Amino acid sequence: MNAFFIVIVNYSKKENAMTRTARHRPQSRAAYQEALTNLKARHPWLARQVVEPAPGHLAVLEHFVEQCELLMKQADYRHLPLFCATTQRDKLSLRVELVGASINRDRALLDLIEVARHAAQQHCPVCSAPVIGGDANVSQGVRCKRHEATIGLYTEDLKRNQKLAVAQDLLTPTAKPEKSIRDEPLDSSINGAVHALLQALPDITPPTSTPEQLSRPESRATPQIAFLEAASLHSFVERHRAKPGEKAKRAQYIAERIREAGHEHRRLGELPDDWAKLIEDFQCDFPNFAELAEVLHDHFALHAMGDGRVAWSPILLVGPAGIGKTEAARWLAERLSLPFRVIDMASTQSSAPLAGSESYWSNSESGVVFELLAYQPQANPVVVLDELDKTDQQRQYDPLAGLYTLLEPRCARDFIDLSIRDFAIDASHVNWIATANSTDGIPAPLLSRMTVLNVQAPTSEQVAYIAQSIYGRMRAENSWGSAFAPKLEEEVVAKLRQLPPRSLGLVLRRALGRAAREQRDHVLASDVTMTSNTARREIGFMS
Repeated sequence: MNAFFIVIVNYSKKENAMTRTARHRPQSRAAYQEALTNLKARHPWLARQVVEPAPGHLAVLEHFVEQCELLMKQADYRHLPLFCATTQRDKLSLRVELVGASINRDRALLDLIEVARHAAQQHCPVCSAPVIGGDANVSQGVRCKRHEATIGLYTEDLKRNQKLAVAQDLLTPTAKPEKSIRDEPLDSSINGAVHALLQALPDITPPTSTPEQLSRPESRATPQIAFLEAASLHSFVERHRAKPGEKAKRAQYIAERIREAGHEHRRLGELPDDWAKLIEDFQCDFPNFAELAEVLHDHFALHAMGDGRVAWSPILLVGPAGIGKTEAARWLAERLSLPFRVIDMASTQSSAPLAGSESYWSNSESGVVFELLAYQPQANPVVVLDELDKTDQQRQYDPLAGLYTLLEPRCARDFIDLSIRDFAIDASHVNWIATANSTDGIPAPLLSRMTVLNVQAPTSEQVAYIAQSIYGRMRAENSWGSAFAPKLEEEVVAKLRQLPPRSLGLVLRRALGRAAREQRDHVLASDVTMTSNTARREIGFMS
């Protein structure tokens, strides 16, 4: 009896293993479409939604849909909530929005989405076989051992791509060993022969990695921060719910905008893989900003060894007007794909543009910092404080008052906008760049919070290079650019050397217009018109 029982148990285990193997197999497109049809039949409200997950993530998606339905009300079915399930780079991508949902329901949905994304990363997108170590925050999904070297998601695609790879000598076909009737190899020496052939193949030396690639972890997650406390935001909405209509609507509007941008979490913009090349390009386009390039290089190299965030300590660029200080900051924000804002400090009459106006005013409004951080998905924008030395500090409300908190990272972690005192936000990751003609008039406590860099006016040789660079950007960014020659002629560049960098763009555009009027594909020196306000002045741009 005992022996018979043991035989039954072993057979059962073998049968279960065979069942699991059969279950974890790729699907054909027809089988996948049938599975989707059955899914939508079980959940009819999905009929008019975008549902295109990877075949291996269908089970995870159905469980997620069932959990969502527990949070939905009858009104949600009538209004058809936004639902989108797709696959991006072998990862399950989910987006769900309920009409008129409360903050608590939205938070619950976000939690369910996060759980489903992590669950999907634990299953192969091709066959749903379990995988170990999948992280929903990495850029690429994880496949099982059987399919990690394959391309495609469906049976037809896998077979076709394998044949193409073999035909192009990208993959060696694996021949199945001959077997006897007893399902055993005819000759055990075959394995040894195959091993010897593999050893005889020439070694392939992997490409040399750059220092930047070595310092960037392959599976590094996108850096995130806790932007605010969700409970505080909820209290803010509830407190204003009983107030007059406009204030209640404003509170609800603010909460909805924050929720759309990521609720209590924010991403941090990351350095590109070729950040060292970006520094080189910056030095070429702004040759008189060599000191700034060195400072940025130090910060970028440091953060590339960590989570790769874009961050630098507050910087003050001191130099004559019109040499491209603001344009350099704009260039950095565009190349780093970060939100960008310029605040004209010379015309600022109080700290309201930065820190908001007091909530007791009937026309109270939030400041630039709050709007940039609360309504954008990234928490490290580039903010330029233009003409900081021209701020009028003799006014009743000091325009610089908010900067004492914002430029100090430890204080900025709990920044409170004056128009919204119910909760604090984390403003410690803003990348500040201030500009000034001199440090005179800037309070010493502010100077101590910034790295002061002196920027000189470019030499005539540097102006010539800047002119060619601006001309190249104009050709690349405009539909008419290809109609003109790749470079400016030397006579034209010689005339442009006399201009300050600020005027180069305006003068060049007019010169191109004159060439277009005469149907020429190149600019002549006679096309460059020098007006009284574009002529190069003495050093410091002072008469």
